[in-house]
Amino acid sequence: MSIYSQSEQPELTLGFVPLLDAAPLIVAKELGLFAAQGLNVTLQREASWASIRDKVAFGVLDGAQMIAPLPLASSLGLGAAAVPMTTALVLSSGGNAITLSSRLMQQLDLDPAKLPCPLASGRALQQHLQHRTQLQPLRLATVSPYSCHHYQLHYWLSVAGISARQVEVIGVAPAAMAAQLASGAIDGFCVGEPWSSLAQLNGDGTIVTSCDQLWHNWQEKVFAVNQQFADNKPQCYLALLTALLQACHWLADISSNPDKKSQLWYWLAQGHYLALTDSALHNTGLSPNTLFNKAVPQAFFGPALNMPWRSQGAFMLQQMRNLQQWQGPLNQALLSQVYRPDLYRQVAAGLGFAAPKEDWRLEGCAGTVGEGSRFIDGLVFGMQS
Repeated sequence: MSIYSQSEQPELTLGFVPLLDAAPLIVAKELGLFAAQGLNVTLQREASWASIRDKVAFGVLDGAQMIAPLPLASSLGLGAAAVPMTTALVLSSGGNAITLSSRLMQQLDLDPAKLPCPLASGRALQQHLQHRTQLQPLRLATVSPYSCHHYQLHYWLSVAGISARQVEVIGVAPAAMAAQLASGAIDGFCVGEPWSSLAQLNGDGTIVTSCDQLWHNWQEKVFAVNQQFADNKPQCYLALLTALLQACHWLADISSNPDKKSQLWYWLAQGHYLALTDSALHNTGLSPNTLFNKAVPQAFFGPALNMPWRSQGAFMLQQMRNLQQWQGPLNQALLSQVYRPDLYRQVAAGLGFAAPKEDWRLEGCAGTVGEGSRFIDGLVFGMQS
């Protein structure tokens, strides 16, 4: 029985985008974890993160799986009218990859099977751009300008010595990435799974680095609600967080547990979720055995992983400043509003799970609970509370 049985709103609609890291919401629904909290949840598939943002902002969705920087961007009014949003739970880490088209890999003269390190392709691309004579710029895609994908792609380019002015970065919905790469409309992309694996299985592209290699142990998807929902329906919010953290725990060993993997595949394959049995996917060889690509690490549970670190929020604000999206300070009042580690600790304690005592940590080195984050260039980000 739920300890939040006095939920202010038992009927809820939550949004997701068809990616593997929508799994916590799907598991919570299919395992009856929402129902055990006294909640009748409908999951609604959305095509884009802009749609997710707008529907959560205006209350069409009560909450949603969301790319980690989006609650910050929404609260700041970047890309849309400012609507304060908040998160108390990280749903997943990793799962993103940078993929270059097979055509471009041939031009770079790189053997996909012999990439010595994650930056080898970036350095080869830097040399290629110095001698490139085509008038049309190289076109790369991310899912949103306010996403870890966008910041990780630019981080990879920067570390490889490539200026943002040397490429064109456009927005493409996740499910359209593989087709856009195959058609030649884009030369590469950064997206969440399974779309990088799909492009590679189709022979249209090569995964040149996972984003976990760029930013190790970094929040990727969060569960977010608008601030009004969090303020007015606190018991409902805690019940949702409880069910979702239980789902993340169920997913803890998903990569190595064949039975769970098969069960998850069955759920994801449904047409109203990821529709993995569609011919466009099934004929590539994507199957339960390839559900989680070892080349693109992805994780869902851990005391430090599910923690909404304010230090990671500050780092993402720094990326927004670096890309001229926003020029304000690393606003600690904003970070305290958007990130609620206190609520995460409350929910974790109720389930008997460990949780960090700190709200901030040094990013780029070992953490106090579990393995810390790490950047590919050895950066240490030290803003503290």
